[in-house]
Amino acid sequence: MKREFRVTGMSCASCANHVENAVKGVAGVSDVVVSLLTDGMTVEFDAPATEDAIIAAVVRAGYGATVPEPGKELSFDDGPRSSGSRRLLLSILLTLPLFWLAMGHMIGLPIPPFLSPHEYPYAFMTVQMVLAYAVAFVNSRFFTGGFLALIRRAPNMDSLVMLGSGASLLHGTVTFVLALIGGGERAVGLSMELYFDAAAMILTLVTLGKTLEGRAKRRTTAAIRALTALSPATATVRRDGVPTVIPTEELKVGDVLILKTGDRVAADGVVVAGTGCCDESGLTGESRPIDKAEGDRLATGCLVSDGYLEMRADKVGQDTSLAATVRMIREAAASRAPIARLADRVSAVFVPAVLAVACVTALVWFFVSGPADAFLHGVSVLVVSCPCALGLATPTAIMTATGRGAEIGVLVKSAEALETLGKVRTVALDKTGTLTRGEMKVIRVAPAPGVDPDRLARVAYALESRSTHPIARAVAASLAGEDDLDLPTYSVLPGKGVYGKANGVHLFAGNAALMEGDLELDLSPLSEETGAILDVGGTPVYFSEGETLLGVIGVGDTLRDETPDAVRHLTELGITPVMLTGDHPRAAAGIAGKVGIDEYEAGLLPDGKAEAVKRLSRERGPVLMVGDGINDAPALTAADVGAAVGAGTDVAVVSADVVLRSSSPADVVTSIRLGRATLRNMKENLFWALIYNAVCIPIAAGVFSPLGLTLAPWMAAVAMSFSSVFVVTNALRLRRFR
Repeated sequence: MKREFRVTGMSCASCANHVENAVKGVAGVSDVVVSLLTDGMTVEFDAPATEDAIIAAVVRAGYGATVPEPGKELSFDDGPRSSGSRRLLLSILLTLPLFWLAMGHMIGLPIPPFLSPHEYPYAFMTVQMVLAYAVAFVNSRFFTGGFLALIRRAPNMDSLVMLGSGASLLHGTVTFVLALIGGGERAVGLSMELYFDAAAMILTLVTLGKTLEGRAKRRTTAAIRALTALSPATATVRRDGVPTVIPTEELKVGDVLILKTGDRVAADGVVVAGTGCCDESGLTGESRPIDKAEGDRLATGCLVSDGYLEMRADKVGQDTSLAATVRMIREAAASRAPIARLADRVSAVFVPAVLAVACVTALVWFFVSGPADAFLHGVSVLVVSCPCALGLATPTAIMTATGRGAEIGVLVKSAEALETLGKVRTVALDKTGTLTRGEMKVIRVAPAPGVDPDRLARVAYALESRSTHPIARAVAASLAGEDDLDLPTYSVLPGKGVYGKANGVHLFAGNAALMEGDLELDLSPLSEETGAILDVGGTPVYFSEGETLLGVIGVGDTLRDETPDAVRHLTELGITPVMLTGDHPRAAAGIAGKVGIDEYEAGLLPDGKAEAVKRLSRERGPVLMVGDGINDAPALTAADVGAAVGAGTDVAVVSADVVLRSSSPADVVTSIRLGRATLRNMKENLFWALIYNAVCIPIAAGVFSPLGLTLAPWMAAVAMSFSSVFVVTNALRLRRFR
């Protein structure tokens, strides 16, 4: 089973790694993913593991964990914001006078005579110490969290801040005591070596950085909060014939909702009365209003921009498409991209390594130039190091990209799928319903020689009226009104057709592979009619009764208007489009020629499509498979990344890694561009997170001090605080993806 947990107390990537390792140690746990971005944890486990055992493991690791109530989702909110803002404001108000007092006399700022370091050194030192300890008290969470992490032998970012700021406080306090003991001129000299301002600046600047980081992180989840807000709080339903307003949570399957202009749809269902226009842009990115009438489907979150509609609720609450979309984004955000493995390995050892470097730095400088430089460089190394940037590098990009994708109708189920989209070089495309509209119509009916047309029509209607395939629906629609046969036995033959049994007689409808290969029927009497159907890109469907060939019905489809442009854009991106279809080669050639596809494979059964996808992957690298039907499910699963059009079958959507809600081939191009933009963004974030530490730690350690290049502790705090802010801000650029 899979469960989500909310983890509290994490401050950096090292915390997330520690929680993850602690939960992995619980017997029965098979997989754990901890998200620093959302403070969430997804755990897959079986007996003997339990929710209580998992929570206990997190608590033993020094953190907190809770399970959301049944039926409720974890919030992406980062928790109370007012307390953090108040802490930052108090820190600034206390640090500014401290900085002014400690540094003002050096840069010519006026200082009250009673605080002059030369005339009243003890007052000068006392006020600084009080202000510094006040800042430390306001930001005590760094000290408590950092100390607990140290004694648990799992040091984190709080530990580095605690040691850096604490060392400055301790240094200042010891210096103050020595000044009291020495007195006189010694007190005046020692008052210049307090570093209380460094302690306060470290805490204040780190708090400022975490506040800005939190605000930026909340912006990465703006898309999912906007999606959640699409579901209205109330709905108007017809109860006992009377319109009644009820909370959305009380909706039941079968309720009839009344929708007027300006109302949002609160459930998934079918229009049963009325006409109107619906704005589905919040779900699919399609800005053009869609006309709706009786029989059309409506999805939760759609806005009725004009008209009056009544709809029957088929899915409510957590079963709606909107809820499924939100869950999909959450799962994608919680998943881990393969590119993040380097960051995970570095983060696991980062803080202990920084502590070791800081100790070595302090020792070297102690013997080279004395305790003052040892203190400054050791503290700077502690403060400048920031594991947060590494931990946020990929999750922020994934969260922003999946949220943006949902806004424009591209739903990505995992971080791995999003990364793979950025690497694909070949796109395998199903024909019917993907390149074409899937709106079939009968273009030719040809009974076999000597067969009564009514006999063909009756059998065709009986078989095809029970199928949901687009071709079958077209045949059944063209024959509506025919007498139906009683078919106690009926089954689908995937990739070939359908079978039924009436009055002891076997009835078949399907393609040439079924008729010639399995039933061994001779199709040559219909060769001329078949050729005419294929020449116009149609699909021939053959019918038989027992061992008698009844005839062929040609069904044609129309290309989507945007298909040729989509194929052209794929080619411009350096991607090779390949069409895979179960149709006859002549029909496939006609469609391929119209859309500009040079490579195609026809006459493929479901397993044949899957094998073709695997072969393309072996020969050319990552392959994206796009399809919409039951026949495409094996190929979608076999592909490196599978994309199902939103109008496809549930089987196809479940099998896919990406869902294209508008069913447009143009969204295939969009999904690949989104994947490339995300992959590029993750690489940029990881580069800057790693290069930042690779450059700043040596500078803070004083390696370049002979050249005059070094970092004071407060400068190190600025650099550390803004490294993670930079990473998150860079990820936010994906919100502008078009």
